[in-house]
Amino acid sequence: MNTDLLAGLISKFLEQYDAAAKDAIWKQHSTTFRSFWSGQVLASTKAPISDEACDNVIRILDRHGKGNTKQSEAVARTMVPQNVWRKLFNSLHADEKFARLLDSIFKEEEPARKAELIDALYVANEGRKNRLTGETGSMVNALLAAYDPLNNMTAVSLKHRKAQLDFLGTALPFKWDEASFGQRIVQSNLLLREKTRALGLSGSARTLSCFWYFEPVNKLWKHEDTVSLPDKQVSVSIPQDAEPEKSGDPASGEIRDSLKTQALLAEIGSEMGFKIWLPRSDRSRVLTAWKPKPGVLLDQLDVGFDQVTMKTVEQIDVLWLKGRAIVRAFEVEHTTSVYSGLLRMADLLAMQPNLKVSLHIVAPAARRDKVFQEIRRPVFALLAGGPLSEACTYLPYDAVNELGQNQHLVHLSDKVLDDYQERAEGD
Repeated sequence: MNTDLLAGLISKFLEQYDAAAKDAIWKQHSTTFRSFWSGQVLASTKAPISDEACDNVIRILDRHGKGNTKQSEAVARTMVPQNVWRKLFNSLHADEKFARLLDSIFKEEEPARKAELIDALYVANEGRKNRLTGETGSMVNALLAAYDPLNNMTAVSLKHRKAQLDFLGTALPFKWDEASFGQRIVQSNLLLREKTRALGLSGSARTLSCFWYFEPVNKLWKHEDTVSLPDKQVSVSIPQDAEPEKSGDPASGEIRDSLKTQALLAEIGSEMGFKIWLPRSDRSRVLTAWKPKPGVLLDQLDVGFDQVTMKTVEQIDVLWLKGRAIVRAFEVEHTTSVYSGLLRMADLLAMQPNLKVSLHIVAPAARRDKVFQEIRRPVFALLAGGPLSEACTYLPYDAVNELGQNQHLVHLSDKVLDDYQERAEGD
C-alpha cells in the first residue's frame, strides 16, 4: 500500500522537478567540491584554508550555508554550524593521513570495502570533537553526496533513511541497531536507490532524494504532525518518553559550568559593544566570573514593554542591548528538561509577536537533541508570530567557549553567532 501511494505521486513530482537541469547543476557542484578537495584539503601547502574557500563549498553541503537562498541547490540541512565545517576542512588539511582516509572513502566503489573504510574513519576520529562521525551520519553522507551526487542520496540523516525504508516495508538484510555505521551508511544508500527506482522513478540519486522530500511524499513517511494555521501548515514533532524535570544542584560542576557560560556570554557581548542585562537573582554568582566595565551591566531594563512582558524579559539569562533595543537573548540551560528557558522565550514571543530578536538556547552538546525535541513541541509551533523553532536557535557550550577565546571580539559583529548556531530542523 505504501509503495502504491508513492508511485502515484511520481508524475506530480516530475511536473515541478526538472531533473535534467538539476543534474547539470549538481555535476557542476561536484566539480567544485572535488576541485576544493584536491586543491585545498589535500594540498601539500600548510597554509590554512581561507574562510572564503570553505564557505564556497559549505554552500553546496548545507542549505544554511552562509550566502545561500531558498533557490540555492545544497545537499541538505545538515544541522552543522558554518564554523564547524571550516574547522573540519582545516583539520583535515593539517592531517594528511586522516584526509587520505576520507579520500579513499570517496573513491571506493565496492560496498563492503566502503563500509569498512567508513568504520575505520569512525575509529580514527574518536576524540577529535569535530562532529564528522556523529550518530546521524549527516556530515559523512553530506560529503559523499557533494563528491558524487549522482550516486549518493542526499537524505543525509540515517534516521530519515531508516524511516523511509520502514515506510516502504523494506526487509533489511542486516539488523539496523547492531550494524556498524559504515554498514548503515552504505547499505541504506544502496537500498533507497533501489527501492525508489522500483517505484517507477528513474534518475540520479539527487533526483530520488528530492522525491522523498517532495511535500506530499514527505508528510507520508516523516514522523511529524501537521497543524493548520490560518495562513500555513506547520509541521511539528511530538516528543516521546520525555525525561522528567530535575532541579539543578548548585554544588555540582554542571551548574558552575552554566554560570561560567552565562558570564562568558555577558563578556562576549560587552566586548562587541553591547549593554548587558542579567537577572537580579543571578547577578551575584555571575559576577564572580565576570567583571564588567562601568556602565556595561544595566541596573534597569528600559525596553518599552508592558509590565507583564517585562516580568518575563527580566528573567532571561543574558540580554545584549543597543540603546533600548534587545538584539540577542540567551537562555543557558543546565537542567535535564531544557524546558524552562524555552517557556520564557515562547512567553516573550506570545506577548510580543512582532518582536524581532535573535533568541538562543545555550546548552551542552550532550543535550543538543533534547533541545531540538523540546523546541518543536506543538505548543511552541502555534505561536501567533510563527513557530518558536524559526526564531530560536541552539548554541553549544563549546561554541561559546571558542568564541570567547577570540581576541578580536571588539572588531566583530553579533552576526558571527550565525556561524555557530543550529536550527531545530530536519534535513
